[in-house]
Amino acid sequence: MTPSAALAAACAGGLVVGLTGFAVALRTRVAARADRLALRLARERETSFVESSRRLADAARSCVEDVRAEIACAVRRLVPTVDGVLLYDAREGALRCVFAEGARTAHFAGAACALDDPAALPARALAAGHRVTLADAGVARLHPADTAAVAVPLALDGGRACVLVATARATLPADAVDRIAALADHASPAYLIALDRALDRHRAEFDGLTGLLGPRAFRQRLGALVDAARHAPSTQLAVLFVDTDRFKVWNDCYGHAAGDALLREIAGVLRGAARWDGDLVARNGGDEFCLVFTQAGKADAVERAEHVRAGIAALDVAHLRPPEATHAVTITASIGVAAYPADGTSASALLEGADAAMYHSKRTGRDAVSYRGVDGALVRL
Repeated sequence: MTPSAALAAACAGGLVVGLTGFAVALRTRVAARADRLALRLARERETSFVESSRRLADAARSCVEDVRAEIACAVRRLVPTVDGVLLYDAREGALRCVFAEGARTAHFAGAACALDDPAALPARALAAGHRVTLADAGVARLHPADTAAVAVPLALDGGRACVLVATARATLPADAVDRIAALADHASPAYLIALDRALDRHRAEFDGLTGLLGPRAFRQRLGALVDAARHAPSTQLAVLFVDTDRFKVWNDCYGHAAGDALLREIAGVLRGAARWDGDLVARNGGDEFCLVFTQAGKADAVERAEHVRAGIAALDVAHLRPPEATHAVTITASIGVAAYPADGTSASALLEGADAAMYHSKRTGRDAVSYRGVDGALVRL
C-alpha cells in the first residue's frame, strides 16, 4: 500500500470512529433528553394529581355539586382532548346522570340507563368493577359523535355507586385511560364525604316521614323570603297554616302506622299545591303543616287554600285503615291564611296570623279556610 493510500485509509478509519462516537453521543443525549422529558411529564402529572386532590378536598367541604364540577375540571386538565365529563349515580334501580359538563353532553342531564344493560358504558363499568372503554366489544356510544370514551366506577362504600365517564370526539392519548382511572381513585373519598354531608344536611332540613321541610329549615327560608320582600315592594307572599282535623281520633282507632300513612297522603296534597320553585311546603310538627305561596296575593292565596282543603277532604283514605276496622273516621283540615304585608311584615307575625286564622276555622266547625278581613276581624270562608 502506498503512503497516500495508507493515509487515506487511516483518515477514513478515523472518520468512521468519529462518526460512530458522535452517533453514540447523539443517541445518549437524545435518550437523556427523552428521560428528562418523561421525568418532567411524570412530575407534572404527579403535581396535577396532588393539586386535584387538594381542590377536591376543598370542594368536599362545600357541597357535592362543587366536587362534581372539580372532578370535571381535573379530567380536562389531565386529558385536554376530553370534551365531555359525566357522572352517573345509582338511584332507584338505575344509573342516572347527575352531572354533565361539555357542549355535547348537556342533554345527558337526568338521563338514565338500566343497571343491567350490558351495552350501556356506565352500567358495564359498574358491573365489571373496573374501567371500560368504547373500544370494548358490545359497548354503545353515549353520543353519536363519540370517537373515544371511558367509564370508571368510583370506589364508594355504604351501598353507593357512581361512575365517571369521559368522552371525546378525538382519539385519546395512550395513557389517558390510566390517568382518568387514577383520578377516579383520588376523587372517590372527596365525593363520598360530600355525599355524606349532603345527606346530613337533607336529614337536618327535611322531615323523614313526609319528605317536606322541617320546622327549623322552613322558618329560616320563610325569614329569607320576608327579608327579600322588604326590598321589593311588589312582592306577593302568603302563609298557610294547616291542621288536620280528628287526627288524634284516627291514630287512636287505627294505630300509628295508619297515622303515618295518612300524614304522607296529606303531604302529597300539599306538595301538589306548590306551583313555583320558591313555594315552600313544610311539616310543622305532628299533624300540622305550613305552606308559603311566593307569587300569590291574599285573595289568590285564600282561593288556593280552599283547593287544598277540598283536596284533603276528598282523599280516599279507606285503604289506609286496618282491614279489621269497623268504622270510619272522616279526615278534613282547618286552614288559616296570612299575607304579606297586610297581615304581618315579619316571618313570626305571618305565622302567628295564619295560626290564629287556623284556630278560627277549628272553633267554627273545622274543615274550613279562615283569614283576617279588611276590618281586622277573622272570617271563615
